[in-house]
Amino acid sequence: MNKKLYYLFFALALVSCERPAIENTAQLKLMLKAEGISRISDVSVTAHDINMNRDYTDTTLTMTLPLGYYDLAVTAKGDGQPITAYKRGVSLSQDCAVELVADFVRAGDDHFVLAEIFYTGTETPEGKRYNGDKYFVIVNNSADTLSADGLILIESDLNSVQKYNMDNDFRDRYFAVDAMYRIPGDGNTYRVAPGGALLIVDNAMDHTAANPNSFDLSNADFEWYDVSTSAGITDVDNPAVTNMDKLYCYTYTIWVPHNQGHKSFGLARFPEGMTSELYFATDSFHIRYQYELVTAAGTFSQSKQSYVLPNEWIVDAVNLAPSETFQWLPVSDRLDAGYTYVAPTGSDVTRFGKAVRRKTIATLNGRRLLKDTNNSTDDFEVAQKANPFYFK
Repeated sequence: MNKKLYYLFFALALVSCERPAIENTAQLKLMLKAEGISRISDVSVTAHDINMNRDYTDTTLTMTLPLGYYDLAVTAKGDGQPITAYKRGVSLSQDCAVELVADFVRAGDDHFVLAEIFYTGTETPEGKRYNGDKYFVIVNNSADTLSADGLILIESDLNSVQKYNMDNDFRDRYFAVDAMYRIPGDGNTYRVAPGGALLIVDNAMDHTAANPNSFDLSNADFEWYDVSTSAGITDVDNPAVTNMDKLYCYTYTIWVPHNQGHKSFGLARFPEGMTSELYFATDSFHIRYQYELVTAAGTFSQSKQSYVLPNEWIVDAVNLAPSETFQWLPVSDRLDAGYTYVAPTGSDVTRFGKAVRRKTIATLNGRRLLKDTNNSTDDFEVAQKANPFYFK
């Protein structure tokens, strides 16, 4: 998901049709409309049968499918530029009489993406959990040199394994955050070439000295550093590696990304003229809401408050969820229509040392072109052996 967005109108329609030629099937016709686009080509449609966990693909906008419940994804080219659109939870019945409308987004020029997320941590040879070596890799996925100054690494406040029935479902407008750390700079300090990668780490140190199963992160590009209020829980600062600007975090000690993969992560930017002081002083970016927490033990009324970023400020977003305990998307499906994972459950001990990694779809003049369709289910390889230097 990119900062500069061109919103196009995209319509998916299930239209009235004749009795299907094959019993228990129906015709799906997709009506693709993109404002400002004169020619659409290279169409690829994927219909994912949610209940049967199987995919149907076609290169036309008309498909005959078994009756069922589908997630729909369309990729194409609009006047030669990649375009994508998604719609989740489409009920395909025999009468084929449902109309659906979704927004379509084309990428702009601020094309940084989260390329690898290592949130699980590692284990020592003795089987003990090891923290402090988590990291994020961001890549300039454009053909132009871009400035990373001001990019904000964010973690979602909502999580993917607890579904909220909110009185004000703000996800189509806001990304609720519980942590925000920003790359410093004056706008021209940290320039990233096409295909170039930046490594952002928890502790920029050689972790292999304490754990041979970890990594030497002492030459990372950035680290996040927290001044803890607890003498028993302190952070480690490497003065040779640039610290990110800490804008906000929910904890008074140190931030550790959720190690079971229950959160979403993203990159964001403040728009021109927005400072951190102005942001925190603006009431509309701090919302309060009531919700019902749906659990196996029952439904419970709760209240909460969160800082939020408008979706228009989000450059990229990646949902995470253990595959067997996923409940919902913490962010709008315009930002990410799917999710990725390293393990089926959050308690799976085989998750340690594994990351999610964005797929490479081509190599152009020596640089990787990474898949970015705003659907992490399609864009990422799951359960990859963590390698902070894979994209370096």
